[in-house]
Amino acid sequence: MPNHNAEAVVLRQYSLSEADRIIVFFSREFGKIRAVAKGAKKPRNRLGGCLEPLNQIHVEFYAREGSELGRISRCEVIHSWLGSNPTPERMILFSYLGEIVNELVDDNNPNHLLYRLFISVLKASGAAPPSEALVRYFEFWCLKLSGLMPNYDYCSTCSKCVKDFEFYAWVEAGQGRCADCAGKKGIHIRPDASKILRSIWELSPEQFASRPLTAVPGGDLERLSRKLLEWHLEKQLKSLPAVRAVFADRQDR
Repeated sequence: MPNHNAEAVVLRQYSLSEADRIIVFFSREFGKIRAVAKGAKKPRNRLGGCLEPLNQIHVEFYAREGSELGRISRCEVIHSWLGSNPTPERMILFSYLGEIVNELVDDNNPNHLLYRLFISVLKASGAAPPSEALVRYFEFWCLKLSGLMPNYDYCSTCSKCVKDFEFYAWVEAGQGRCADCAGKKGIHIRPDASKILRSIWELSPEQFASRPLTAVPGGDLERLSRKLLEWHLEKQLKSLPAVRAVFADRQDR
């Protein structure tokens, strides 16, 4: 049974038996891996504390070719992104980032750029919960790095350049159309939102998160990212309602 070493972020964990858990982690070297952590539910077992969700870890695991589950033998924490005393808001928002990765990444299929993005956005959040701008940044970049982000720079019908102007996103067809060709059908992305979308590809997570994301363009981009994710995943992410409630609560304060 081959022995592997990897750097990874823990995405999820499930109960397997009275003492064991199944751990899902996204590794830089091997992509998404599912593996059993023997004894992880026991109070004094070292693996249990190491394998908490959103921990960045060095992990050693065994995996037999063709098997759906590996087995974790050793683990060491590099960084706990939720920290020792996470707030409910922080847990909700970070869990949403982890759910996006878990849904978009295939098992045993490395995506080095997506792993680097994940770590960069977690770092950019700093000591405070991530901003709504940072969440939009992460959503769109995850779609792009997974090959699921259409090119909205030009109208798919008349080839007019629309990246600095308004356009209508036809999500089901993976196309963007100018106002004249769209006939007001599709998700309306107004000029300010279109420019912000373009800046996502040009800025680092820290740079983008430091810029204000006002209600109107922010709403346009939120509708587009949500629709793209739901279309490709064929479902709504479970943590999305809680995330939206977090930002709605912030606006009400």
